[in-house]
Amino acid sequence: MIYKTNRKKEAGNVLFLILVGVMLFGALSFTVAQMLRTGDAEGVGERKASVLADEILATAHQYRQAVQALRISNSCEDEDISFENSTVGGYTHTPVASDNCKLFHTDGGGLSYIAPSTEYGDGSDWVFNGSNIVDNIGTTAPDLIAILPNINLVVCNAINDKMGITALGNDATIDFSKFTDTYSSTQTIDFAAGFAAGCLDYVNSGDNYFFYQVLIAR
Repeated sequence: MIYKTNRKKEAGNVLFLILVGVMLFGALSFTVAQMLRTGDAEGVGERKASVLADEILATAHQYRQAVQALRISNSCEDEDISFENSTVGGYTHTPVASDNCKLFHTDGGGLSYIAPSTEYGDGSDWVFNGSNIVDNIGTTAPDLIAILPNINLVVCNAINDKMGITALGNDATIDFSKFTDTYSSTQTIDFAAGFAAGCLDYVNSGDNYFFYQVLIAR
């Protein structure tokens, strides 16, 4: 009888331990799933940010290469390059741009405008701008640049890491107007080391992080 009683106690203990193990495994699985879904875990968030940074840099590089092709292959002057597209307004070129000088036209750059992912930040559209001088890039003339505003800080830092930028810079005087044919030296992007691409904190309206890529250094 004592033997049977002990066996029953052991069986009960084993069953209890199994139930506890199942509960702990379930809780752990739920936590990991939440981390993967939201990116709250630091390690997961950084890995995701690195992938997103690669996507942004790849898009910016594609824009730069296409703009250079417009200049070299299509003989487009800097002022003739157009960013008119069917998704984002405000880029109507004056005078009317030739199709072979339009970045988003089959006769020009051959690209299609794709809206940025909301995983980058708030989903703000790219801005193609000719009113900022990127410090120590080209001359003191305003450069043609692509800007991606309002991205997440973790993505901003990932971009700078890939570019070899060791400290997050900030600027309060950036021009976000759309390029339609005229270059004007309105503001300066202050990056003392002369980076052609990077991420900055636009402090004029709080901490808003933006990425820029020089398309034409002038």
